[in-house]
Amino acid sequence: MNAESRVNEIVDKILKVYSKYIDEYLDIYSGNRYLLSVIESLIHECKTGFLDSSELQKIAIELREKILEGPGNINPYIMEILGILEESSEENNLREALELAKRLWKEDRFEKLEV
Repeated sequence: MNAESRVNEIVDKILKVYSKYIDEYLDIYSGNRYLLSVIESLIHECKTGFLDSSELQKIAIELREKILEGPGNINPYIMEILGILEESSEENNLREALELAKRLWKEDRFEKLEV
């Protein structure tokens, strides 16, 4: 499987699960928790060499664009994490994204849609 189809497959799966939470279950809290957990997992896969940094960057770009198109309801801090990864998937950006994720887990405010 080439990198582009791998990225598309990952993004499609994430969007299907996220959309099910948001659109079908009307559960913004769980949808955003799922989204953060999968993004954090992808960061760890990148850090350990199981996912190429350019693939992670493409995934972040695609996710931001497609979630904004619909279903929406994304926590702004998760959007910020995607923005950090969209900028670059270098070590300092990965560390910054993980720090922000850690704070978001600690605050447990996944239903919050405003900054």
